[in-house]
Amino acid sequence: MSLIKKIQEIGLSEKESQIYIGLMELGEATVQQLAMKTGLNRATAYIILEELMQRCLISKINKQKKTYFTIEHPSQILELLHKEKDQIEIRINLAKKLMPELEMLETITGERAKVKFFEGKDGIKMIQKEINRSNPQIIDQIFDINRAVEEFPVSENDHRQISRKREIGGRSLVIYDPKKPIPYLPPFSAKQTRYMPQNKIPFHAEIVLYNDKAVLMGARQKLMAIMVQNKEIVDGLRFLFELAWQGSEKYATKIPDKKSSKH
Repeated sequence: MSLIKKIQEIGLSEKESQIYIGLMELGEATVQQLAMKTGLNRATAYIILEELMQRCLISKINKQKKTYFTIEHPSQILELLHKEKDQIEIRINLAKKLMPELEMLETITGERAKVKFFEGKDGIKMIQKEINRSNPQIIDQIFDINRAVEEFPVSENDHRQISRKREIGGRSLVIYDPKKPIPYLPPFSAKQTRYMPQNKIPFHAEIVLYNDKAVLMGARQKLMAIMVQNKEIVDGLRFLFELAWQGSEKYATKIPDKKSSKH
């Protein structure tokens, strides 16, 4: 790795690093000399020199009616980093003191529904990560297993495995296409699951309910989802889920084992 790249890693920009190393190699130099050395135009070189002077990494001297720039001792870089560290610690302490006010404001405005939109596989993966970060104890959901596994095949470290290892409880209404093989999903020991044929329950979307949030997902034309955070709305969806759960008993089929392929 070049010295310029190493200097960038401690916080200087690429052009600042070029000027700093160029000046160190020249010892002292005018703006024009540094511009020629680094390949930067003169105006850019001058702006960067001014910025480096403000950070006390270089200084300027006047000789024979010309302005020259020279490097300060390299230990100034450490001094600069220590100052930045002190400033960050001050900001962290201020942020900690500000938290109670911000949390109070969040509580006051919490009655309003928060709605987020997600698109594509990357968007859905963000939702999956958010659900796992929330560490819910219970998740109730309705989903099309054929579409779910087609879009997100089972893997050792996918979001389902994380939920399974945490033994998250809840209930799942799993819709499957009776004309196709049913993909195998390892069962959740802490979850109640009912499999239902799509010809009886023509449901193609996905609903996930956890904590005070609801995720509504669709994929017939374009993979997209809406996340809603609002207790009143989520409680209403939980009521509808309860009705669906109670009504699903007469259509539910045996949960397929790993050897099953069709119903």
